[in-house]
Amino acid sequence: MKTTWAAWVKQAGGGNVYFLLNKLAQPDPVAQFYAADWVEEAYPVYAGTSLSHLREQSPWLIKAKWQMLDDLAKKLDTEPFTDLSWGWAYHSTETYEDQIAHWQRQQIVMFEGEKRVFRLFDGRIAGALIPSFTPADWSYLLMPLSDCFITSLSENSYFFRPPEAEKKINVYPYKLGEHIALAWKNSTQFRVNTVDNFYIQFWEEHSGLAQALEEPEGNLVRLINQCMDYYQAERVDIGYLTNDMFIRYLKQNNLINNRQDTEYAIS
Repeated sequence: MKTTWAAWVKQAGGGNVYFLLNKLAQPDPVAQFYAADWVEEAYPVYAGTSLSHLREQSPWLIKAKWQMLDDLAKKLDTEPFTDLSWGWAYHSTETYEDQIAHWQRQQIVMFEGEKRVFRLFDGRIAGALIPSFTPADWSYLLMPLSDCFITSLSENSYFFRPPEAEKKINVYPYKLGEHIALAWKNSTQFRVNTVDNFYIQFWEEHSGLAQALEEPEGNLVRLINQCMDYYQAERVDIGYLTNDMFIRYLKQNNLINNRQDTEYAIS
């Protein structure tokens, strides 16, 4: 559902207002919250865990000062975060300590048979995945939440806890279901990440050809997106796109010729 910060913070019954903040976003939202005097309590979630060596990259759990909520809402409605990875907000009636323990449990999940660091604190990832969450996902992954508020370029959205989602604590890393994997692979952010990773890989292994395809500026990214659209239409997982597949696509569409491929094969 669509809403504004001003309307959301005034919802009664959901508990206090908390923020999961991504300190790597630019500008740093943790620094912004402190500068605005919005912070009642703050804690880096990775501290004291197996990810403590990544403390500089840790998300922060912020309890907002209730006296400053009107000021906070007005500011965020008129001057929204420009970096959508900044984080997101929620209401909770659980204690602050229990919430820290919860987010520390959820920092590692099982995904496609492997243990992965779960960056749900990134607003772009939360916005892609939480709409697909089942009551079971809410029970474990979002145990403390009454509701949550996520921003995007087009609109602000909030999601209520399903009434059938009992609050449960997982002992082992939570296994993300196929519905979550599908939601991620169909998301805008998955495409952005996949294009970025392939772009870097292609430059590293075919720098000469990459440079030739880069003109005009941004052309290589455009070609990568076109190629991924083609393979998706053929029901190929674009996460497994290889340099050879990309070059074959370019040749098939007369975007390069065999001579160019040979010239830039070693660079």
